[in-house]
Amino acid sequence: MIDQGLFNRHFVGRDGFNWWIGQIPPEESWRENITGKRNKSNTDAKGFGERYRVRIMGYHTANADDIPDDELPWAYVMYPVTAGSGGRGSSQNANLTQGAFVFGWFMDGEDAQLPIIMGVLGNNDYTAVMREVTPTRFIPFNGYPEQDPVHGSERSSLQTRKGASDQVTPQDNATGNATNNQQTESAQGNASVTAVADPQPEPKDAILATSECDKAPVNAIVVELTKVMEEIQRINQMIYDAQAGFNEDVAEAQEWIDKKVEEATEYVSGVMKWIMTEIEKFVLDKLNFSLKETFSIIPPDLKETLRQAVEISNETIACMFKRLINELPGMIGGFLGDLFGVLTSGGSINIGLGIPTKAVNLPQCFLENFIGATLGNIVNLIANSINEAFDAVTGIVGEVADIVGDVIGFIDSILSFLSCETEVKCPKVKEWSITSGSGDNFVTDLGDLIDGAKGIASSVAGLGNQIGDLGNLADIDFSDVFDSSACDLGPRSCGPPTVGYVGDGEGAQLNLVISGEGGEIMGVDIINPGFNFSEGNSFLTVNDDCGIGQGGVLRPVFGPVDDAPGNGIGIIDVIIGESGYGYLPSPDGSSGGGGSIWKPADYTIIVGDGSFNPGNGSSSGDDDGRFGNDYYPPIPPGNTVPIPPGSTVTTPPNSNMTEGSDNEGNGVEILPGSPLFFPNGGSMTSPTIMEDIDITAVLYPSTSSYPVIMYLCELIVDKSGVDYQPTDEVVIEPDMGATAKPKFDKFGRLLSIKVTAGGEGFKQIPEVYIKTKTGFGSKITPKFCIDRLGENDLEREPGLQDKVISVVDCVGAV
Repeated sequence: MIDQGLFNRHFVGRDGFNWWIGQIPPEESWRENITGKRNKSNTDAKGFGERYRVRIMGYHTANADDIPDDELPWAYVMYPVTAGSGGRGSSQNANLTQGAFVFGWFMDGEDAQLPIIMGVLGNNDYTAVMREVTPTRFIPFNGYPEQDPVHGSERSSLQTRKGASDQVTPQDNATGNATNNQQTESAQGNASVTAVADPQPEPKDAILATSECDKAPVNAIVVELTKVMEEIQRINQMIYDAQAGFNEDVAEAQEWIDKKVEEATEYVSGVMKWIMTEIEKFVLDKLNFSLKETFSIIPPDLKETLRQAVEISNETIACMFKRLINELPGMIGGFLGDLFGVLTSGGSINIGLGIPTKAVNLPQCFLENFIGATLGNIVNLIANSINEAFDAVTGIVGEVADIVGDVIGFIDSILSFLSCETEVKCPKVKEWSITSGSGDNFVTDLGDLIDGAKGIASSVAGLGNQIGDLGNLADIDFSDVFDSSACDLGPRSCGPPTVGYVGDGEGAQLNLVISGEGGEIMGVDIINPGFNFSEGNSFLTVNDDCGIGQGGVLRPVFGPVDDAPGNGIGIIDVIIGESGYGYLPSPDGSSGGGGSIWKPADYTIIVGDGSFNPGNGSSSGDDDGRFGNDYYPPIPPGNTVPIPPGSTVTTPPNSNMTEGSDNEGNGVEILPGSPLFFPNGGSMTSPTIMEDIDITAVLYPSTSSYPVIMYLCELIVDKSGVDYQPTDEVVIEPDMGATAKPKFDKFGRLLSIKVTAGGEGFKQIPEVYIKTKTGFGSKITPKFCIDRLGENDLEREPGLQDKVISVVDCVGAV
């Protein structure tokens, strides 16, 4: 007989429409197709979309011992037209559970290997549903699995993720072909033009406080400039996009940068206008208060003359401040243009290397220098204007020069005014993002910033007549702001997150234990509990300087600490509310700061000696016109670039050897990770990295770290659930030798869990659930304790090495 397969047209519908009825097997055979958590890469995901295994009547045996559930074919779900396909944001989830009877058809006809689920047959009031799942199938059984995730875990997204190098892990389809350049629209609500990684947290916005709390909202300036800096750094990387039109894209990028700088200029000018307005009110109040007693001692016939003279003087001072405020945008625009590398007609750049910025990070000291230089330069102008304005008053009542006094004292009084001296209830958090919460860095003590600005402003004001000749604010020279050796504007190494605290308390030192798989926060090692903490007024934050990891939430536990100063209350324990994901357990070679990566681990960096001058005129530099450093956009592997004279090249420490050339074409050997100075410039091709070399060992052989072993010490019941039975058990996967026993009340609610054995050697957060046939809704959080080891312990018991996690000592106290 001729095989009927020879006559198949292999086209859906042309070879018949083959129906089937089947049953969805127990959930453990298909649950991991939708993991319920994010994956570090697409290769970690065991499935995609909404698929279910199906045991089909007439095709598969009813006995699961003959054909195991995990060998059944995967069935896709056919949605109704009201659900949509995932395009344009239309989506709907299937609502199928184990034991459900479903029906459908085979996409491949009689081959019967590609089943499609069309619908589900509902149970009725007379259906006898078995609570126990036996090997016998095709009979109704309970829809509750042993592990019931009813508490609401989020399902995974596109199974792609950005690593520390900010590169997207390719998504593979069923045939192993990359789909990153195809449009991806999913019925589960995932849609993208290209397959993208988990999104970065939204930029944080400054929370502006009232003038009583923050007369100088300096933190708002830092937040805004950091956002602009990150955007400009991202745009500058466009020059290495080989798929783009090169010259056209660079010109477009420069226009975009100009626009972002204009927006930042407007914002910072608004904040500085606030400061200037507060100073104006303070100056007028001080001067008029000083003259108040004068009205009572001068002859009556001069009082009206004095009143008119004071009004004219006040108007003159107000006009002076108005002029200064009008000049703010020009001054700030020039300063930001130099900071961000905005080219003017006086600037030039070798377009093959990109446009450098004068900073990668903007620490608090940078703001101190900027405000100090600004106020220090204009304070003499203010003092001279006040003296000139009151010449008429002086002619009436005599010498009043002591109203202003010496310039240095006047600076001190102005800056002291800007700090909040009264006891006002002010917000602790100064920046916020709806996706990632409060900011990592806060200006927690404005007094420190004001003290720093006083010193800088006083030294600038000490230049005397040079400042007195100041024509307008655009003439201020900000070279020293970029040249301060005590204020590092360069990139910082990306590494493990640190713990910060907001509100009351000081002196606490905490190290985070990060899992090597998934980058989750497993625990907190309390090195120093600190003091002066209080419930409801002290909070912990997880600060990832480069923004690689996110989502971690810490809940501190406070208690009395022996010999602690102040109120004697310190941090005695920390609960991991959310473990987060993606955090680095150790430095990986990337660098950045302020919540973003500037240099991925495999990129090469070129730092100039400050010779690049965009031509904005706010910084004249030294005799050769140099000021600050020039941080050129980091260079991906395999790009040939020019090296400007006076620049230093640093390749990744785990890169292959590469050779550059000097300005005369002579070969120059560039060693991995060793900064090389090119006095007269040259060129090079950025090297690739050696994948088999441990970057941590190469980069940080002396990094202070110590080994710990994690064991389970507590299981915290976050949600009690309901309908559990006394015989239900706690499951810990993987258990590493740990066991636990649950306690329920008469309503089947989970009251507590007793850890009967802690196990040891946990390197990832286990899944903990109640194995049950009836209960649902509980949520359990494991809490680990830390056993810190010494070098002798590992030498004495080499077997412990497989159980160890290495903790980087971020506080330098271990």
